[in-house]
Amino acid sequence: MLNRILLFCVLAFLGMPVAFTQPGSEGEQSPMPSTEEQLAGQFYNNGEWLKAVAAYEELYDKKPVNFYYTQLLNCYINLKDFKQAEKLVSRQAKRNARQPAYQVDLGYVYAQSGEDDDARKQYEKALKQLDISDDIMVKDLANAFEGRGQTEFAVKAYLAARKSPARIYQFNLELARLYDKRGETDKVVVEYLELINTQGYEFIEQIQQNLQDIIASDLDGKKGELIKEQLLKEIQKNPSNLAFSDILIWFFIQKKDFESAFIQSKAIDKRLKENGNRIMDLARLAMSNDFFDTGKKAYQYVIDKGQITEMYFYARKELAVALYRKLTQAGSYTQVELTELHNLLTSTYSELGPNENSSHVGIRKAHLEAFYMNRPDDGLKVLDELSTPQAGLEQRTANEVKLEMADIQLLKGEVWESTLLYSQVEKAMRGDTLGQEAKFRNSRLAYYNGEFDWAKAQLDVLKAATSKLIANDALELSLLIGDNLNFDSTGEALRMFSRADLAFFQNQVSDALATLDSLETAFPESTLGDDLLFRRAKIYLRQGKTTEAIDQLDKLLAAYKKDILADNALFMLAGIFDYQKNDVPKAMELYKELLTDFPGSLYVVEARKRFRTLRGDLVQ
Repeated sequence: MLNRILLFCVLAFLGMPVAFTQPGSEGEQSPMPSTEEQLAGQFYNNGEWLKAVAAYEELYDKKPVNFYYTQLLNCYINLKDFKQAEKLVSRQAKRNARQPAYQVDLGYVYAQSGEDDDARKQYEKALKQLDISDDIMVKDLANAFEGRGQTEFAVKAYLAARKSPARIYQFNLELARLYDKRGETDKVVVEYLELINTQGYEFIEQIQQNLQDIIASDLDGKKGELIKEQLLKEIQKNPSNLAFSDILIWFFIQKKDFESAFIQSKAIDKRLKENGNRIMDLARLAMSNDFFDTGKKAYQYVIDKGQITEMYFYARKELAVALYRKLTQAGSYTQVELTELHNLLTSTYSELGPNENSSHVGIRKAHLEAFYMNRPDDGLKVLDELSTPQAGLEQRTANEVKLEMADIQLLKGEVWESTLLYSQVEKAMRGDTLGQEAKFRNSRLAYYNGEFDWAKAQLDVLKAATSKLIANDALELSLLIGDNLNFDSTGEALRMFSRADLAFFQNQVSDALATLDSLETAFPESTLGDDLLFRRAKIYLRQGKTTEAIDQLDKLLAAYKKDILADNALFMLAGIFDYQKNDVPKAMELYKELLTDFPGSLYVVEARKRFRTLRGDLVQ
């Protein structure tokens, strides 16, 4: 073994072939090439055809295995010695009488010498010699034709094999691949549909994967239209075979035509009297790809079935949560949208009642009332109801409710009550990400109060949090405190900045802006330049002043591109052009810039998802 390793290293150093896969005898492989094999391989790789011919002729005469045959044949063809090539093929074919593939090689020799008619006759002869009942021989011949660029004859080999009366498998996948290679998409689809017709769901995943490749290269949409038309025809002919309908739904989803997918799914649901599972899956996928209107209709369809279906309550809950996500992630919204969402959350929560299943609807309803509708007491009332023993919440859910209570208390200015609740959650959920989140919010509250040293000590611990989001937030706030206390040990500038942050949290946006302006005037040389720009951008965005927000973010990126808030600013800017401006090219440009310039950013995953969604990819 050691000698073999040493030889491998020497050969690699000399630049000689080192693959230990040369065949020793027909059907066997020797573990180590001989010196003659190594020299022949070197001549071949260097294009020294005369030397390679001599070497491989000697090897082939000693042992006429397929590898030496193939190498020698290629040498003759490269030397344009077609007579020797013909003799070699004939010699090999006599040794392998049941292998019509060698007739393909002979046809290839004729074609290379310019004798196209003789080449075609030879290919036809190979087909006549084919045993159509022998699957291995059929595939070998078809592969031989394809390897020589004769896809037409490869197709003929498979079609000939279909005439075997005992045949079950009709080579549909192989033919579809060849037809696709020839650009005959209509025949590709026919083969796939025929396979579904005979085999049902057995090959459906492979067919979808292959069709996906066709769809991805369908620049003008013509192939997609052809696939859709063929599927619709097949559904009309075979309405009982649901595999066709499922592939059509899948096709609509790939094309991001969720409306058509919903119509087709609804038809199947009604025909089979299903409980809505199919529609729920589609609703979730539509919502995750931001097709909120179709997602909403799909959920509503299940809801309209009534409580007799087990999916009813899931649909109510998921619809409310999905539309809440839509409104809160958009940044801007109309009063009508806010009222509609609140009505939906309220009716859903009322119908489900205060319990574990409705808890996340209730928490979102409370948050909406407190932070978006300026009704914190109404929000607390919902959370108090969820906190009763009768609601029967699990421990983690109960602490999620308590965390939201703490936020609303802080919104109201009840600092002591807020820190008490944060501390209770941190203690109860120690070791859980929820406990880490409570610790972070408590540290942030200390920062709001100007207790910078204590806050920083807690934040430095959280920089190692298991949640990347919490760790990132802790790092940013810790750096904000540390950098500015190093600049100004009195902490006056940072104290004003923290007051502005608290005012912003409490929706006192005018006070927050005024405090930031006063800070900039009083401390023009502070190290808070990028933080001031970023906070103003967030405030303007909440006020719906997108132009002003863009201006602040542009200034930040121009002056502080290498600072810690640069990726935050870039992601926020991309979001404005994405959701507020509906400027797809600009949003894609900014998301791509973030992916390129900040590959380690916390926002990379979401930026990539949005970039792919805007590009038209399907996001699962």
